[in-house]
Amino acid sequence: MEKIIYYDYAASAIYGLLIISCIVRKMLKGRVNRNFFLMVIVGFIATFADIMSIALDLSGNGSFIGWQYAFHTTYLLFHTMTLPVYLIFIIELTGTRYRTLANPTYKILMFIPMEAEVFMLALNLVNHCVFYITENGEYVRGKFFIVNYLVAGFYLVACLIHLIRYSKTISFGKYVSLFSLFPVVLTAVLVQYFAPHIVIELFSISICYLYNALIVTKPEEMVDPVTGLMRVSVYSERLNRSRITKGNFTIILIEVSNYRSLQRSLGYDASKNLLGLIADHLSAICKDENLRDPDLYYLENGEFRVVVPASERPVVLQTAKRIKQTLSEGFMFRDVEISVLTNVCILNWPEDISDARSEMLFESRLIESPYHTDVMFAKEVMRKTNFEVLKSIDALIEDALTYRKFEVYYQPIYSVKEKKFTAAEALLRLNTEEFGFISPEIFIPAAEQSGAIHRVGHYVLEEVCRFIDEDDFKELEIECIDVNLSTIQCLEKNLAREISQILGAYHVKPAQINLEITETAAAFGQNEMDVNIENLSARGFSFSLDDYGTGYSNISRALNMPLSIIKLDKSITNIERNTKLYTIGENTVRMIKDMNMKIVAEGIEDEATLKLFEDMGCDYIQGFYFSKPLPREEFKKFILEHKGKEPAGKDYKE
Repeated sequence: MEKIIYYDYAASAIYGLLIISCIVRKMLKGRVNRNFFLMVIVGFIATFADIMSIALDLSGNGSFIGWQYAFHTTYLLFHTMTLPVYLIFIIELTGTRYRTLANPTYKILMFIPMEAEVFMLALNLVNHCVFYITENGEYVRGKFFIVNYLVAGFYLVACLIHLIRYSKTISFGKYVSLFSLFPVVLTAVLVQYFAPHIVIELFSISICYLYNALIVTKPEEMVDPVTGLMRVSVYSERLNRSRITKGNFTIILIEVSNYRSLQRSLGYDASKNLLGLIADHLSAICKDENLRDPDLYYLENGEFRVVVPASERPVVLQTAKRIKQTLSEGFMFRDVEISVLTNVCILNWPEDISDARSEMLFESRLIESPYHTDVMFAKEVMRKTNFEVLKSIDALIEDALTYRKFEVYYQPIYSVKEKKFTAAEALLRLNTEEFGFISPEIFIPAAEQSGAIHRVGHYVLEEVCRFIDEDDFKELEIECIDVNLSTIQCLEKNLAREISQILGAYHVKPAQINLEITETAAAFGQNEMDVNIENLSARGFSFSLDDYGTGYSNISRALNMPLSIIKLDKSITNIERNTKLYTIGENTVRMIKDMNMKIVAEGIEDEATLKLFEDMGCDYIQGFYFSKPLPREEFKKFILEHKGKEPAGKDYKE
């Protein structure tokens, strides 16, 4: 019966479209994309060889026996290659390359069947043990033709085992897409076995590849269009998979420290071109340094990553140094030399970090690091940034909230006019068994990022109200206590009602609480924030602007807020270390007094500075000169000891 070749025509058309799609959609960067392209090429060659083989077989004149051998051999070789290439694609997609292809034993076992296939096909040209062509051009299978099925069966089983074993490394949609090849191809093999004239195997494979192209390999999701490097989503998936695959590799982290400045200076389009140049330089350096199998990623905002196998670690430091040196030399960009400042850091996985969340956290700390002239090492950076604390901070915050382990300390505020302590600022402290005291500079930003800051804020306010409600609080003659509101708290819906409910539960009057808003929050224009502040002000709460002078000032906005007190930050009051600040401080105090607001001078640590700001006209003084923040009982004792007499401070020495 004459073979039906139309399925091969359809398959060749699908393969042709996939080849064009891979090129047009730039699916040639990254090992996953390159392996998919290889799969398509192998399928296309097998299909073309099959079409030519069938056409020559049908000619039946025996004039093209040499060509028949050539095309049949090519068809069998590339058709058998389909499954081992598919196995490599699965390995790359599941991120298990370093556990398989990088293992010499695994690699040998994996390629032995394919080598046997190549040997048999080469031998067939001499003894025709796999197939032969009769004198009249008829194609006949030989006694060892079954070797093709055995080799294909070996790789089919290997693909299934690998896909099932590492199913958790990919999404369910990708898993279904990859798995679909097996039932479809097995069905096609059975059809073609019992009906040899229906040539459907290659068509079924092409349909599965088309499905994979739509579901698995999406370049718009995998490749950054500006740099041509892998996206952050692919990078994140790789790190997450490493927990399952036990990956062992090294990451070169490259942070363009002045990217924001370059973006503002050059403009959006020009900064994109600059990123493309940086990506090209990174690719060229990796090639020049002969790095094997490097993967390059662009994570946005001037963040690049180079990931290499652990076997390449001996040359990683040299590569990192060259990257830093090359980028620091700058670029000629539009006839102007552009200086690119980078922080470059080497991180070994899993020795330094072994989970994706910790790695992302480390990256955030690296971004905040000042510019370094030398290549950094992750272990050293982690030591300097309290990284072990940061890794556990969310759990520590949750534990402190659940079991009320947070402590509220109080720092006295001295009234210049009344010559006594009339107020205090509530400050949160966290003391843990594992890490000891943890700075608010660590746990407050962490609470803001995790969303726990709302509960933390309510915790502080409740503790303050509980303190004010105590019978012996009246003896202290403290008029009010300052409580900080974070920027995120200021955006909380129904904030005024929730704060009022807490005060009501402890019989505390709004006048006894002064709410502090940082300069950052004051400069952050949001309608919800304005509504909250207006509602709280209407209920009798007073507000002060904290950290004035830290660089986020927005005077016009501050004037439109119901502020009664401005708290000068230590950056202004630290006159002893910078005498030029005296003029700034003097003019700042005069300006604030002209706006009929009261002033608290924070960070006062010695008597000389105290006198200066008293003479300038500041209303209140806060700082270590009088007292550091104290636990509640020590604070009560301190206030009672100084009650009825003018307190004598003590110069603070670090």
